[in-house]
Amino acid sequence: MKVIISLILILIMMVSNFFGSFNTVPEDLGSAGNKVEIELSVAEKALLTTVFETETAWLASLQLENGAIPMTYAKNGVVAVNPYFADFAALALLDNQEKYADKVKAYMDWHFSHLNTADTDYNRVDGTIYDYSVTLENGKIVKEEITVKDGKKSYDSTDSYAATFLMVLNKYYEKTGDTDYIIENGDDIVRVAEAMFSTINMGLTYAKPDYKVMYLMDNCEVYEGVKCAEKLLKIISEKDDAYALTCTKFSYASEWIKDTIENKLWNSEEKHYEAGIFADSSAISDFTWDEFYPSATSQMFPIIHGVIPADSIRAEALYNSFCEEYNWQEFDIPDSFCWGSNAYAAAVMGDTDSVITYMEYYVAKCMLTHAYPLYNADAAKVAMAAYLLLNAE
Repeated sequence: MKVIISLILILIMMVSNFFGSFNTVPEDLGSAGNKVEIELSVAEKALLTTVFETETAWLASLQLENGAIPMTYAKNGVVAVNPYFADFAALALLDNQEKYADKVKAYMDWHFSHLNTADTDYNRVDGTIYDYSVTLENGKIVKEEITVKDGKKSYDSTDSYAATFLMVLNKYYEKTGDTDYIIENGDDIVRVAEAMFSTINMGLTYAKPDYKVMYLMDNCEVYEGVKCAEKLLKIISEKDDAYALTCTKFSYASEWIKDTIENKLWNSEEKHYEAGIFADSSAISDFTWDEFYPSATSQMFPIIHGVIPADSIRAEALYNSFCEEYNWQEFDIPDSFCWGSNAYAAAVMGDTDSVITYMEYYVAKCMLTHAYPLYNADAAKVAMAAYLLLNAE
């Protein structure tokens, strides 16, 4: 049955890509023609280096004895382990791989060991992962249990949780060259990739089987996750041709998803992406730049995850509109969180001034205390933004 479903998906993707090849590239996805040259002063380099080293060290310090990376630090009491948030912590640690690659490997081992089967997943989907609550005493694990919300075992999504873990696996391979680890975990990598696609609906994924909304943020992450899955599955299938069909399926999927994001989520009249749509393609809400989340912040995700080129006219227009609406660099936003994704988007866009300003405020507001409302994922994205600029010259 799985083989038949895979063949059908491959056929759909091939047909979609074939007809999509006749479509001209939208004019606003062409280059804006003003490539930014990154030049950092000595002081700016020092600031970025300090943030990068401090935040990756803090993220590493969060790791528990079993490999899990909780959302924040506690020596005693209950800490939350959200695998989606932890994935970003791992991605940041891999930018400092000489120090922390082993910690990422321990985290990946934890993640693999906690994958659900179709019997343990409440939606009957194999390869998903729940959120966990861990009780600590003097920094040691006393109890680890699945988080329950509204009477159900909890995960926020099946698509993004899988996509970001595939990003971790691919980045780990690229940074370390550890082919053996990828091959040894080939079966589980396929399970995660299939879980990501378990809610696919003609080119976009629902957040999870029992929450049928196709979010822009999720599908941008899925786009990158599929590209990572393709690379990983190629490595695995070269060792074992039993994976060849799955590898073929994912080799067509990224362009299919990108085209569907363009066709279903891009509002060409109003020049913005819909934050999400329902099964009937209607928007989940009326878009307005005044709505910080999800309307405005979601516009950065196609830039962050490479759905549209950072140097395109569209990316520049979206980014400029966001910056005109919010003085996010100085944390003047209608939200108490640190929003490291905004700093990372700015780094991708080559907006050095905005990143430096953000970092100065971040140090005072978040880094000095590492207290709420700072979580591991935001610190990770800030560290990755610093690393991106430091290595862009």
